[in-house]
Amino acid sequence: MAYKDLREWINRLDKEGELQRIDMEVDWNLELGAIIRRSYDLKERAPFFQKIKDYPKGYRVLGAPAGTSKNPNRYYARIAISFDMKEESSAEEIIEEYLKRKKFPLKPVTVKDGTCKENVLLDKDIDLTKFPVPLFHEGDGGRYIGTWHLVITKDPESEWVNWGMYRLMIHEKDSMGGIIDPAKHIGEMFFQKYKPRNLSMQYAVAIGTEPVSPIIACSFLPSGINEADIVGAIRKEPIELVKCETVDLFVPASSEIVIEGEILSDLMKPEGPFGEYTGYRAGMTSPKPVFKVNAITHRNDPILTVSCMGVPVDDCHACMSLTMAAEILEELREKRLPVKMVYCPPEAVTHMAVVSTKVPYPNFARKIAHTIWGSNAGMYIYWVVVVEDDVDVTKIDEVLHALTTRCHPYNGVSRVKNAPAAAFLLPFLPPKERLSGEGSYILFDCTWPKDWPKEAIPKKASFDTLWPKEIQKKVLSNWRNYGYKD
Repeated sequence: MAYKDLREWINRLDKEGELQRIDMEVDWNLELGAIIRRSYDLKERAPFFQKIKDYPKGYRVLGAPAGTSKNPNRYYARIAISFDMKEESSAEEIIEEYLKRKKFPLKPVTVKDGTCKENVLLDKDIDLTKFPVPLFHEGDGGRYIGTWHLVITKDPESEWVNWGMYRLMIHEKDSMGGIIDPAKHIGEMFFQKYKPRNLSMQYAVAIGTEPVSPIIACSFLPSGINEADIVGAIRKEPIELVKCETVDLFVPASSEIVIEGEILSDLMKPEGPFGEYTGYRAGMTSPKPVFKVNAITHRNDPILTVSCMGVPVDDCHACMSLTMAAEILEELREKRLPVKMVYCPPEAVTHMAVVSTKVPYPNFARKIAHTIWGSNAGMYIYWVVVVEDDVDVTKIDEVLHALTTRCHPYNGVSRVKNAPAAAFLLPFLPPKERLSGEGSYILFDCTWPKDWPKEAIPKKASFDTLWPKEIQKKVLSNWRNYGYKD
């Protein structure tokens, strides 16, 4: 059953032991961000701040909405709960369910009114600092109101409406700034279609929606796909949208906060830096487009949802490790490549894909790698690791074992120079390459060479391979009798 709004989902998190209500007053200036960051490090419950310094009662902040759980059997519990799956669902189960549901898009339904309209702020009443927006990290360029949200824009030449997640820093009470990457969908619209015509681009920002929308907003769907339709597919129920007050766009009707306006085609202001998903302060101060605010609407007692990005694993890493892996897996399957599973380890900040496969011919790992690098979802995958199908790609210990025992340090490694990259955020690139957008790709082939005779392939010394099935069965059936609990 789909959640009608953020608050219903928060109640479910609380019931499942994934929420920590913090009643003590917390300072929006660095303290709030530090608490969220510490919760990621410990894989603790999502902090729900009830009292923020300088703000009235009822103005609350939810942090780490998609953070991981310290219980190893519930690592992705918050995402599983968002999809209304069992809390203990594995990465593989969530990936397969995502792909299964995605096949049946459901268009949103339009409603005349929504709770997001309980308060409407126009003209002199517009004030982004009305909300307890954190200064997350020391050294940030400002207070970031957009860290777990939707940025909604429309293609001027078609019915394509993009929902994306792009960082947003407050400039003034009525303006924001953020990265508009030409390689992302918002950049495709802005730089290819609006800016050449000297047209401002209308936008709407929805904060505090039901839980599926932000997860899909930070996924890697192809151009031309309306994320709202996929949100309906994942929820198994259409999402309700309501028309904005001042722009020709529609937002989730139950949003906690909605910001409307225009991205100006002829004005830039310094934005950044910010503690980014790479785990470093990145995207240094530079001129970026300005988001002019024409209206703000919000619920009574609004809840601001935030992600305090940094070293993995945070919300971005957790979500994209699943949705990016799912999109890549679908691409490989559509090419009829014999892959078993794909996983993007969240610890690798979504820059790595691990693929398990049966190898039909020599150099097959290169075929997989180049297919990934040429795909929409794989454009930010710089490391590809290909393993045999006896390796569980969701278990980093098995991946590391394969990497260090099956990948020849010279013959098993392939490098690609001058690859496209989101260069300004990549810590490993020298300053010159960050400016030019030149990256590199690398493949680690951890599969056994096809020209080796069968007897030359080492046999894995594991419980399930070097003992007869009857012994395995006996040991498993007597495990508790030996004195072990699990």
